[in-house]
Amino acid sequence: MSATGQQNVKVTVFSDLACPWCYIGQRRLDKALEQMPGVKAEVEWHAFLLDWNAPLAGQPISEALQKKFGPQAPQLMQRVVGAGRADGVQFADWQWRANTVKGHVLVALARRHGKSHEANRLLFEKSYEAGANITDTGVLQEVGRQLGLPEAELQAALGGAELDPELLEEVEADDATAKSQLRVSGVPFFLISSGDSKAYALSGAQPPEAFQEAVQRALKDAGSSAAPAAAAGGAATAGDGACARDGTCL
Repeated sequence: MSATGQQNVKVTVFSDLACPWCYIGQRRLDKALEQMPGVKAEVEWHAFLLDWNAPLAGQPISEALQKKFGPQAPQLMQRVVGAGRADGVQFADWQWRANTVKGHVLVALARRHGKSHEANRLLFEKSYEAGANITDTGVLQEVGRQLGLPEAELQAALGGAELDPELLEEVEADDATAKSQLRVSGVPFFLISSGDSKAYALSGAQPPEAFQEAVQRALKDAGSSAAPAAAAGGAATAGDGACARDGTCL
């Protein structure tokens, strides 16, 4: 429990910026936590790449969806957009399917400053609401400045001919951890824990009530003298409201 009397939880999220369900999941997580004023949540976002080989300049979303899903593309798009609007996600100007490697490098830098949750929120909004191509270095640097990240670190991360090797290594390690160690089959994927409680795994853009239940269970475990050592229920599979490893968004 914090000095203010709040109970502490840790939320670890594996996500791809090119996953619209991850944007919806972020909004639903925020909604859940807003309804739990007695809980102080530390939320960290980590990389899960749906497509390491996406076009380096990004790709118009209509073209990308048509190539991936063929005649089913409009129906899938409509389903995602309809689901998001119930949570205040409008998808007002979704134009690009980004190569997200550079975006994840920015999130890794933001995480060093405790700002990965805010970084993801801004990047999602840029991509899905403002029509921005978050493959573009200028767009990413603008977000970094909005976050108040040190300019020298921002330039070192994204401003050169090559991405910062240490940050890129973090992105690669996070992606490998999710896919190999935790066996994550789709995103968004959430691990919720408190202190020495086990980590409760949630896969997909779950409703706020599911997040609240996981938080309550983690807090209950943390308050028990018999609380188990931290462990991840990472075998949860992608289901409704997730983007699978092959890039299929259900």
